[in-house]
Amino acid sequence: MNSTPRLLRDSSLYFAGNIIGRVVGFLMIPFYAAHLSTTEYGIMSLVELATMVTAILFGLQSIGQTLTRVYYDQATEVARRQVASTALIAAIAGAIIVAAGACLCARPVALAINLPHQVALLRVSFAGMAFATIGEFLLVYQRMHARARFFLVYSLVTMFAAVALNIWFIGALHLGVWGFVWSKLIVAGVGTGFLLAVMLREIGIVPARRHVAALWHFGAPLALSGVCYFTIHFSDRLFLAHISPADVGVYSLAYQFAMLLSVLVGDSFGKSWNVSFYRFAEDEGWQSRFAHIGSWLVFVLAAGAMGIALFGRDTIRLVAPPSYVPPVLLLPVLVFAYFFREIGDFFRNMLLIDIGSGLVARIALAGAAANLGLNFLLITGPLSLGIWGAAIATFITWVLYGGVCWLAARRLHRVPFSAWPLARLLVLGALVMAAQSVTAPQNRYASVAADALWWCAFMAASLFLYLAAAQRREITGLLRGGLKT
Repeated sequence: MNSTPRLLRDSSLYFAGNIIGRVVGFLMIPFYAAHLSTTEYGIMSLVELATMVTAILFGLQSIGQTLTRVYYDQATEVARRQVASTALIAAIAGAIIVAAGACLCARPVALAINLPHQVALLRVSFAGMAFATIGEFLLVYQRMHARARFFLVYSLVTMFAAVALNIWFIGALHLGVWGFVWSKLIVAGVGTGFLLAVMLREIGIVPARRHVAALWHFGAPLALSGVCYFTIHFSDRLFLAHISPADVGVYSLAYQFAMLLSVLVGDSFGKSWNVSFYRFAEDEGWQSRFAHIGSWLVFVLAAGAMGIALFGRDTIRLVAPPSYVPPVLLLPVLVFAYFFREIGDFFRNMLLIDIGSGLVARIALAGAAANLGLNFLLITGPLSLGIWGAAIATFITWVLYGGVCWLAARRLHRVPFSAWPLARLLVLGALVMAAQSVTAPQNRYASVAADALWWCAFMAASLFLYLAAAQRREITGLLRGGLKT
């Protein structure tokens, strides 16, 4: 019964880490701008994209999710150690094989991304990718054991180490993009070595061949899902590039703000929930508990989405030239697209409890196909709505994804999560955004103050239109507990 407070505590620690990481990344922008030319910054971005695409295409990011599922299928501690050891060896072998293959193919990859003279840079980046992939797997193991404080301290130490190395390599030694790549390789290598020592001290090296088939059958469809999600995230930019490069810039910046909902709320919650919900599902009546946790997640997501949607344009005006400011209501469309994405991910996890990952992969594949079709229709096809077409295609895709995952979870597990409170919340949000767009003051400071009032009004109304009386009492109890402490 202590799992819910622990979930809240761990999610708060992960949230703090995400906030600090975003602030540090924002503060480093002037440093990179001062010491890297626009060409070097572009090379750095393309190299990062090439390594990320490689990891996703070969399913390296799905190994940690696979460990979580198969681990909790085991009834004894000995079997769980065997699963963890087997998955660890698979993660190390997979990362080395993919990185070695990518290094051998570095020249054609460099030509494909128009960096013919950066073959050596790509090879070092692929080596760093291997260490980073293994490190992410090892961190999943720590999260599975509810070690949020360990995760936070490790993340902060490695982040500040990377920042210090970047300042030294790029600012003092003037190594340019090479400084960025070397710092990532060093931090990933040392950090992964430390994490590996910690995990091996706990579980030893006890692989078992009998677990290989379960890891493969569950992990392969998840690898396909990762490719599909990547397609949904980035394909709209490729379509927009054929219409207007300027629109790509405006859309990309708005998209980054919209993604803050996933980074700050979804990722903070998921780091704790995604590695523990299998354990929660062992209890009788877990469906009701999941629905209760889901309703709170929706409430927090809505609060975050409204905050980003209301304050996003004002923030963009502060950090970017006027040409980057998105059209009115474009940012809210993207933000609430990811609101539905996070809801869909919550219900998707329930589908993994009994039936495996095949259905999840089929839903992701259908979502990617629908998104490509919508992008063609709304961006470059018959309707040709440009930047608005990209936003609408993203919104429709994630609404469909969230709805399908919810319906599937409801049918398979009879999860008592009603859509009516969510519908009331969405109507309230739409009314607030419409009113804000009509009444927004021209003065920047007055606009921020008005947005704050609109957000407070939304939160006050949602307490009664969305939350049940018992949930309002929970909030009161938490506030009283916080005041006492």
